[in-house]
Amino acid sequence: MNIEPGKTKIGIVGAGTMGAGIALAALYKGFEVALYDPFPEALEKGRAYIEQFLAKKGLEKNKELLTFVHELDGLAGCDFVIEAALEDLEMKQDIFTKLDAICPPPAILATNTSTLTVTAIASVTQTPERMIGMHFFNPAAVLPLVEVVRAANTSEETIAAVVALAEALDKEPVVTGDTPGFIVNRVARPFYGEALRLLGEGVATVEEIDWLVEKGAGFKMGPFRLMDLIGIDVNTKAMQSLFEQTYGEPRYRPHPIQIQKVATGELGRKVGKGFYGYGEEKADKDTHKHVDKETSKQGQVMLISEGSWGVGVRAVCEAAGYRTETVFEADDSVAGCLVVAAKDEDLQGLVSWYDNELPESVPLLVQTADVTEAEAATWLRYPQRLVGFDPIFIAEGGVLALAASPVMVPEMRAKVDDLIDSLGLQPVWVEDSPAMILPRIVCQLINEAAFSVLEGVAEPEVIDKAMRLGVNYPKGPLEWGKEIGYDKVVAVLDHLWEEYREERYRACRLLRKWARMEKMPPMVGTEHSGR
Repeated sequence: MNIEPGKTKIGIVGAGTMGAGIALAALYKGFEVALYDPFPEALEKGRAYIEQFLAKKGLEKNKELLTFVHELDGLAGCDFVIEAALEDLEMKQDIFTKLDAICPPPAILATNTSTLTVTAIASVTQTPERMIGMHFFNPAAVLPLVEVVRAANTSEETIAAVVALAEALDKEPVVTGDTPGFIVNRVARPFYGEALRLLGEGVATVEEIDWLVEKGAGFKMGPFRLMDLIGIDVNTKAMQSLFEQTYGEPRYRPHPIQIQKVATGELGRKVGKGFYGYGEEKADKDTHKHVDKETSKQGQVMLISEGSWGVGVRAVCEAAGYRTETVFEADDSVAGCLVVAAKDEDLQGLVSWYDNELPESVPLLVQTADVTEAEAATWLRYPQRLVGFDPIFIAEGGVLALAASPVMVPEMRAKVDDLIDSLGLQPVWVEDSPAMILPRIVCQLINEAAFSVLEGVAEPEVIDKAMRLGVNYPKGPLEWGKEIGYDKVVAVLDHLWEEYREERYRACRLLRKWARMEKMPPMVGTEHSGR
């Protein structure tokens, strides 16, 4: 099919936020567009939106390419029809039953569904080979990603044509299988689900979790701020849909906090209240303010244990002006000790050795990505100086999550605050919890991406691309997993499973395979296939 402005006509069903956005994306590139909605007020609202943004781009003349139709028959003659109606299977099936007759082949019929199966929608048509998913992301005229969803009977010609259309709209298409949530909505579930569990367990506040996710791992928005933007009702419905379509897969189980928010009408920005309030007082992203303090490190030593889990720890300490050592002399002025080994690297032995050798006034920070702070406390003579910390993300941003010993005295906590501040980091104190916050959220994202590869949704590089472009993740999850080390990701997941004993935290067997492959010696003439 020859796809080019002036020769290709695009029909769109639904003039709401997504439909109008898709129409705008097509008009930007000079395509002729027919926009249908049965509600005149929706068409008028869509018209105002489209004309406003065409004017901002200096493309007012392109509004002549747009026609508004009040009957579905008005889409006859379109080369492509993209449906962007409500997420209701029966409604979509009714629309495509009619479109199948109104727009005969070679017209291509696409649905913008984000949670329903394209195969089920296509099942009511006489020509399912020309039915496909074309999932844009909101705002559709801005975000570059389009998921091209291959249904059970979609032809290769249809896939090629929709990929070409997406590229003609200046979008980045990724082809995915027709599985619940496709790529982005599926892989992103732990971003929200784990944050909600952490909140529900009282590990940290909404603001603290968002702050750590944004500043500690580089996400554009924390999970609660993003749920408010998307709409808590929309996000909850997506979670419920995946949970139901996968017959109760525990990784997608909705959280009672979501259900409660929907029940009380606190749906986010669109109503002025969600996890944050959006009235005259703006939600303050800078809840935690970093205050630089003058701290002399002249001659001070920061002890850092031998271990593979704190790759960036030594560099952070040395950049702050500390002399770093593994062992210390009797006359050394030791500011603190950071133990960054994993459990299989004899974390307990290292912690016990430093505890016995160091004066009890020296703070002892122990990595708690695969061990809880409470367990580590049982190894010490002086548990009052114990602090759990996140070693994986210490070099990622300007914040650091800390968990205090239950017997820590205020003077020791103040000393730790000063120590972390002297490293140029903002301490964020949270409750002791398996894998803390960032390791738990990010490793679950990596695990979900691995399951998606294992189940044939898409290849690793496609999944990474989709998550970077579709939801602005700082890194693709599988790329991130390789950077952290798949063995460490598996260790974090196994730690979560041991603590919770829930299938939700089972590590994907493909992750285990990759972790083992990391330990294999390089072999000449072979490459890692990713599968």
